[in-house]
Amino acid sequence: MKTFFVAVLLIGLAFLSLRVFRASPKTSLSDFEPLPPLPRHETTRAVTKPVNGPAAVRPSGTAAEAPPAPAAAAAANAAAGQTAAVAQAPASGAAAQLAMLEEILLSKNDNDPRLDSAFKELSLQAKRLFRQKYRQLPAEERNERGTIIYLLGKNLSSAEDWEFLRAVVSEPPCLSLENCSRETDAAPGGNYTSGEAVALAYPALVALKQAERALGESRAAGRRDEASRQALLLIISAKSSGSKIVSDLAAELERRFAV
Repeated sequence: MKTFFVAVLLIGLAFLSLRVFRASPKTSLSDFEPLPPLPRHETTRAVTKPVNGPAAVRPSGTAAEAPPAPAAAAAANAAAGQTAAVAQAPASGAAAQLAMLEEILLSKNDNDPRLDSAFKELSLQAKRLFRQKYRQLPAEERNERGTIIYLLGKNLSSAEDWEFLRAVVSEPPCLSLENCSRETDAAPGGNYTSGEAVALAYPALVALKQAERALGESRAAGRRDEASRQALLLIISAKSSGSKIVSDLAAELERRFAV
């Protein structure tokens, strides 16, 4: 459950070291251009094959009807319709998953079982739509943005996926849930409670936990694969975060896994 994930995150952050490291290449979400709208596909007309039968008697002086289409042409049209349907399927599936995600975000139900069952194998198109949705959300919607990172983090299969997470951990810190660019009077100088700090940095913290998971799996399997390399790069990027809770977690993870 996503709620359990947040609880574990809060407990783990209580033991972080206060040492902060600063040295990593920075990336920006502006590097990821918005996607164009999904193309709309025209529905292929069904081809009806005329029934063979005796020739009808045509009155004198009337125009002759066009002969029926050959069977080969009808078969070709049918095959073209099937090809168009297959080409449309991936986009339709990605759009359906995006619609489901938006429904869950609107419900604000972190315990929706679909979060753990319906997004296990996101297609390339679906992941790009999810990243676009992340960029469209206001920066203050920390939980919603973190939910998207949680789902994308379960589908890390390319350098593009990891590059996006590095951009997330390199975002400027959010200073308040009312306005990310302005501190509140209740927390001058960034003196947040642990719960407030987690809420404000939630997307980046979720990204780091996905890096921790990838490194843990690689270590358990006794290998150093591409996923572990990408995870370490993400941690190095997060060490330069302007959010103390993010940079502290990154430094802790580096001490644990950079051996």
